[in-house]
Amino acid sequence: MCKFFEFVKFLMVNYVEKHICTYGKLNQMPDFMEQRRLARLLDRTAKQFDDVEMPQKGWIATMRRALGMSADHVARQKGVSRNAVYQAERSEKDGAISLKQMEQLAKAMGGTFVYAIVPDDRIDAMKYKQAKSKALGMIRDIPGAVDWPVDEQQDWIDDKAAELLHDMPSHFWDNGTNS
Repeated sequence: MCKFFEFVKFLMVNYVEKHICTYGKLNQMPDFMEQRRLARLLDRTAKQFDDVEMPQKGWIATMRRALGMSADHVARQKGVSRNAVYQAERSEKDGAISLKQMEQLAKAMGGTFVYAIVPDDRIDAMKYKQAKSKALGMIRDIPGAVDWPVDEQQDWIDDKAAELLHDMPSHFWDNGTNS
């Protein structure tokens, strides 16, 4: 697990170093290229999380117990009471702990807190599914489209999905069709 966190940290550091110019602004590149680069980054990172599940007792308690650390020791390292450590463990399980608190507790136990949003599918697959859904909704709004041969309907849907993926209109992620 430690290698995984080092890998994520490596990706983040390299991304920032590679994409931040001397003036502190992102290097200018076409949006679609930046989107593809970020999609690949997320897809690679998501693969690392495929089999990671939150431990039953939460990450804080699991790390502490795996290290054989008492709540008193973690509390001293963090400069809080033992009860504050137990409260943090309960808060984590309830989803009510702050990211900062997780970071501080991880550091107090000699670890690094990693936070990520992991997509449920590959980014391009998620975008394609949305484009296809939008195109299906749009064809339903075309008078007489239901009378087209099935092949022509499918061609229209595929073409419209490709157009939507290329243009990425502002309404792309809206639930309505908004042609």
